[in-house]
Amino acid sequence: MSLDFLPQIDPAKCIGCELCVKLCPNSVLAMVDHIAVVSAPEACEYTGTCQEICPTLAISLTYEIIFKKKKKGGSSQRTNV
Repeated sequence: MSLDFLPQIDPAKCIGCELCVKLCPNSVLAMVDHIAVVSAPEACEYTGTCQEICPTLAISLTYEIIFKKKKKGGSSQRTNV
């Protein structure tokens, strides 16, 4: 997975339950000071398990949507979601 697109963990929402760490199939996450962090970004294949299992919705994946140019002089737009 591109290092630009990794799970984002909101430390204000993370309650330190460790579910994401225990269930990540690639051992990407770890606990630091009772907060989940991405400790092995190069191993992330983003299966979505961490996001789905998080009881406080502290994990999300930000991605970019690219709109292609219109054929008649339109311009492309980028939007982060």
